Order: sequence, then C-alpha cells, then structure tokens
Amino acid sequence: MRTLSRVAVGLMSVLLAFSSVSASAVDLDAIEHRVLDENYTGAVSQNCASIKVRLQRIQKDDARNRVHLGAQYESIASKLMLNLNLRLVKNNLASAEIAGQQTTFVSEQKRFKDDYIGYSQELESLLKIDCKTQPKQFYYQLEIVRAKREDIDLSMKRLKEIITKHRAAVVTLKESL
Repeated sequence: MRTLSRVAVGLMSVLLAFSSVSASAVDLDAIEHRVLDENYTGAVSQNCASIKVRLQRIQKDDARNRVHLGAQYESIASKLMLNLNLRLVKNNLASAEIAGQQTTFVSEQKRFKDDYIGYSQELESLLKIDCKTQPKQFYYQLEIVRAKREDIDLSMKRLKEIITKHRAAVVTLKESL
C-alpha cells in the first residue's frame, strides 16, 4: 500500500506541473457578432509571420505535453487503479468507491484524448489560414482554438480531481486494514 501511495503522489506532482497551462474560455456566439477594428486586423496582418512561428511552437510543445500526459494518465489507470482494484477483488476487499473512481478516470481519460484531437484539428486549421490576407477569419479560428484548449484544461482538472479523490480513498482503505 505504501508503494501505491508513493506512485500516486509522484504521478500527481507531474500532472500538477502540466495543469498550469491553460487558455481562456470564450463565448463563440459573441465572437461572431463582434466587429474587429482596423487597428487589430492591421496588427494581425503585420505580425503574421511571428504569430505563425509562436503557434507552431505551441503546437509542438502541446503535442509533446499530450504524449507525456497521456502516458502518465495511462500509467495511473493501468498500473495504479486497475492493479489495485484487481488485488482488492482477489482479496475480497473490493471497494465500490475505488472501482467507481477507476471507471470515472478511464472515461475522463478518453474525453481528454478526444478533446485533444479536436483541439489539434482546430489548431491545424488555424495554421492553414493566411493571417496576412485573412486576419478576421484567423482571429475567429483562434478563438475556436482557445475554446478547444480550455476543454483540454478542464479535462485535466477533472482528471486531477479524480486522482486526488482516489488517493484519499486509498489512504482511508489503508487505515481501515
């Protein structure tokens, strides 16, 4: 049990480090009705090259973080939660709370993957827009990408919350043995 607690704490610390990356949520309906002023569209056009470079760097960093987080989430699901549940069942100590957390975690893990795929596709669409000649379309797509990135951030927060609750349940179980 002590090893499982250490694994959980170690994995949680890694996840906390990545959860600080976030984007701001937007109201997409409000964006469609907003008129961008000439100064903003001019600035987007003039700085298009540097904006694209930054976005490509973000895309690369996010992909690397996604792979790392995905591996961590998979490790938590299979090496920690699944193995613990199997051992508890085998020893007639099954816990509905711990089993439920495993199910919820796996479901949220799938949602995280799906959210990331949607974000990645929208970011790819954004990078294809010529911000020099289409600054308004670029801005609207950027707002969609930000909203998709917020979905990922919320999913990561939910996963972190499940991990925290799971750790507390494991500690409670350990104390009851």
